[in-house]
Amino acid sequence: MLHAIIDIGSNTIRLAIYRIEGRTFDLLMKRKHTVGLAGYLEKGHLVPDGIEKMVKILRGFMDLIGALSIGRVHAFATAALRTAANSSAVLQEVQRRTGVHIRIITGDEEAAYDFIGATQSIVHADGILVDIGGGSTEIVSFAAHQMQGRWSLPLGSLAMRSGRVAGLLPTKSECSVIEDEVHRILDAVPAVRLLRARHMIGMGGILSSASRMHGLLYPSDAPRVLRAAHLPDMIRMFCGGAPLDETRTAILLRSAPDRLHNIIPGMLITGVLAETFAAEDIAYSDSGVREGYIWKEIIGEAAADCLSVS
Repeated sequence: MLHAIIDIGSNTIRLAIYRIEGRTFDLLMKRKHTVGLAGYLEKGHLVPDGIEKMVKILRGFMDLIGALSIGRVHAFATAALRTAANSSAVLQEVQRRTGVHIRIITGDEEAAYDFIGATQSIVHADGILVDIGGGSTEIVSFAAHQMQGRWSLPLGSLAMRSGRVAGLLPTKSECSVIEDEVHRILDAVPAVRLLRARHMIGMGGILSSASRMHGLLYPSDAPRVLRAAHLPDMIRMFCGGAPLDETRTAILLRSAPDRLHNIIPGMLITGVLAETFAAEDIAYSDSGVREGYIWKEIIGEAAADCLSVS
């Protein structure tokens, strides 16, 4: 059976079409629009311009879904709509104008979906999974392939950039302000601050881009594995405030073409987390919230063997 999954995040809105048969599924097609919905939050409300962008994209997705005669459509939203004070009114308007019924998933649900989706490719029995989005970061600790705890923190790359960065890339002082804010948020959650693990699993667009950047700068290292010790030097390359030379510009464009504005804030979050957890490396995983959603909500297995926390 064909299923369309629409994932409305704080930075991107994605459509993925899967063929799901029994306990197996294949990704057939995916599309992505970089919107930055988190940037359309003013005084806690999603403003009309943000709603219009979302409606336009969803109408395009639904036109394609209809043309392909896909009858099963699943749509969910994460931090940007989760935190919007007018989310109920926004959901009603979007459904009226596009026909898309959107479910807002909680931070705990998002973290659980992340873990369920990533378990198919996690090679370490113990570690910490992090999914850095535009509006929040989901953190899951696991041991013996079992989930031990999960948290959703307001540590999004767009959220950290908003009101703190004036230009495209942050200056040295702006980087320090972001790092201080990340530490402040972590200090408010002692259970997360006390986590320790040699290995982290990274998910989401920020860590995908950071992994590509690491591969360009350190080609002899293992692919898709970012060494935590390299993060400070990587950040300093783009966090000085001076104009970029051609080499650094090329690296930035090749690694994060659609995340130029938030890649460094996201890497600053990553660096503070890696330092806090005493992690040695961060392995990037392609599988995540959409795959976890499939396992739990469509296949219905909930990857029960992988979970010890409900």
